[in-house]
Amino acid sequence: MSAIQVKTITYKSWKKAVEISNLEIKIIVIPKTGRIISFGFINDENIFYENDQLTGIELKIGEYFYNNSIKQAPNIGGNRVLPCSEEYHHLITGSRHIPDPYINASAYTVDFLENGIVLKSPVSNLLGIQIKRTITIFNKGCKVNIYQELIKKQAAKNAELDKIPLTIWSLSKIKTPNISYTKLHKNSIFKDGFTISKWPDAKNYAEENTSIKDEILALKSSEEFPQKIGTDAKKWVAGYLKNTLFIEEFTFDENATYPDNGTSVTIFGNHLFTELECLSPEKILLVGEKINYNLSWNLLKISNKKEIINTLPR
Repeated sequence: MSAIQVKTITYKSWKKAVEISNLEIKIIVIPKTGRIISFGFINDENIFYENDQLTGIELKIGEYFYNNSIKQAPNIGGNRVLPCSEEYHHLITGSRHIPDPYINASAYTVDFLENGIVLKSPVSNLLGIQIKRTITIFNKGCKVNIYQELIKKQAAKNAELDKIPLTIWSLSKIKTPNISYTKLHKNSIFKDGFTISKWPDAKNYAEENTSIKDEILALKSSEEFPQKIGTDAKKWVAGYLKNTLFIEEFTFDENATYPDNGTSVTIFGNHLFTELECLSPEKILLVGEKINYNLSWNLLKISNKKEIINTLPR
């Protein structure tokens, strides 16, 4: 008999949330926001950051999110996806800080499977694309598979938007304080195997919180100020908090072009959360073409920090 349960629940003030569980882990998805809002061990806390001020919010398809009459990207928390690098957002929405609202600020549809769900975004009237995510678990264990497709369903709103290289950019916001890890590429295109962004209006505190040992980069979360680091890591990124190790694994294509000058993993953070970001290769798509990019998540209990390095994938 299967230990997997997939059911509709009320989560906080969100109705029609979806809970996917076995005897060890539990995932909660909010289709009304297009996000995986919770992931953790059964009877343990959510490892993802949640913004309590937006609990219960229901996003409308294709409509921008406003806070205090200001157009913004909704900081709900959990895990979400974006369809292109930040450098193209201003062409789509007029702001570098606001992604395509059909993907980032819309309700998604959900179809049920025996071992998970299929989550689909609306088709964007701006980029002409749709995101499809198949989220499944196993009868035993803590592993989660997320099969992802970005499909070009129709022409973009204009010719300029059709020229934007697209990517599947998965962003997981985990709570702080934490330590993030990734293994550096031996033949990295970046000096020292990583890059730290230079900001015109703020200091990037990753310079103070980064350390490297045995090709493993560790980034301590910031207690107050923002920080960001990028790498061309080939296999995984991870976060450790409160004796729980969260690992995201992905496939790296040596022959592909990656966003942001070759970045496959970005770690961004502030005092509220750390964002573990996995980016697929980017490509300009014709109608009918698609990008596939799959993730594998895992949770492990690690009581001694000294065990982390030996537990991380190689």
